[in-house]
Amino acid sequence: MQSWLNILGGLRFDEPLWLLLLPLMVGGSAVHRLFRRRGRQGMLFPSVAALRTSGFAASIFISRLPALLRWLVIGCVVLALSGPRAPFPASSRDTTGIDIMLALDVSESMRKEDFSGKSRFDAAREAALKFIDDRPYDRIGLVVFSGGSFTRCPLTLDHEVLGRLAASVSPGFFEEPGTAIGTAVLAATNRLRSSKSKEKVLVLITDGENNAGEVNPSTAAGVAARYGVRIYTVWSGKHARPFDSESATALSRKGRNELAEVARLTGGRLFNAGDIFGLMKTFRDIDRLEKTRLKGRMAGRLLELYPAMLLSALFLLVVEQALSATRFLRIP
Repeated sequence: MQSWLNILGGLRFDEPLWLLLLPLMVGGSAVHRLFRRRGRQGMLFPSVAALRTSGFAASIFISRLPALLRWLVIGCVVLALSGPRAPFPASSRDTTGIDIMLALDVSESMRKEDFSGKSRFDAAREAALKFIDDRPYDRIGLVVFSGGSFTRCPLTLDHEVLGRLAASVSPGFFEEPGTAIGTAVLAATNRLRSSKSKEKVLVLITDGENNAGEVNPSTAAGVAARYGVRIYTVWSGKHARPFDSESATALSRKGRNELAEVARLTGGRLFNAGDIFGLMKTFRDIDRLEKTRLKGRMAGRLLELYPAMLLSALFLLVVEQALSATRFLRIP
């Protein structure tokens, strides 16, 4: 109800002077009816009461329905001439979407089956595919990486093809061992930099620290930031446990710190997902953050109402003519 009140309160007219016709026509009609009654000729009909009891009488509303319809036709035409426009809030369907690249780690460590019986890779891919299904208006692409990186799918709206290409990769896709996070960020940024979209996003999923490639993750993040790419990093590995070695604990901490810095430099955010439920929640959070950001960026739109007014006038005129020629036919 409040939204309709806001729309009515923001109603605007390009040619408001046409609205003066309405009170002028109402006044003219009142004067015409007044003088017409004084000089109107008629014929007396005996036993009017008998006609009414026989079912010939109509209620005041029904008897005046044709006249009411004619007035509605006139009102719609005048409103159309005045050029009405109403503000409508933007919705998710008012946009062609944003451009998103997914960077998925396919290193050997992603084979570990510690995500509720699934490997880290399978859990991450499943969550990513659900994320893709939830954003049908976005162009989405896929980069896979380990010791090197490869664009498996460029930005596309054909999410069915994207899903098939994502299903065809697995850990061991590259011969080069390691995890080249910086290289993956640059590969995804290279795909996004030529995009005309005002919103460019990279979602990077990995379970390790950068230990391959020639580009430092922070350096790559700086390049991405210059091209307006916002990076969400997802740590999909297990946190260090008390009985883990000091080296494993240090590597885990280093990996998360690198991802946090990459996200910070680009205005994104680091997510920690230690199980499949955490991964699903992470992608839901990213989906919600981007939709909220997009709606906040989008301005409301002004909808032209004159076509609706003209169509309404035409419809009412057809109804009035049909009724006047049948049920409400008047014999002079």
